[in-house]
Amino acid sequence: MGQEARDDAQEKIDRAREIYDRHGVVVHVLWIGAAVVLILAGLAMTVLPGPAAVVVPAGLAMLAVVFGWARRLLLAGVDEGSDAVEHIKQTRTWVKVLTAAVVLCAVGGVAAWFLL
Repeated sequence: MGQEARDDAQEKIDRAREIYDRHGVVVHVLWIGAAVVLILAGLAMTVLPGPAAVVVPAGLAMLAVVFGWARRLLLAGVDEGSDAVEHIKQTRTWVKVLTAAVVLCAVGGVAAWFLL
């Protein structure tokens, strides 16, 4: 599973690189600028409301088209994510149910605190 996800991500980066290479310097600068803005916005979302777990990887994926270090970092994240999915799939059902119950209680407690 992990290798499939890595190969898929690598293929998507390569396709995006082909499209990126067809454009001029202005588009390249705008692309990198947009990626940096996405990453900074995602980092702000770690303390502010927002989907940081979606925005930061999107910005990193944009940078992965241009920079090798970003590609390596993104592919390492894909590997870790695949390992996490496999670990969750192997977790026993009672652990999943208990975890869901604890999360629901925590969310309910926070909601009650805000409402009262």
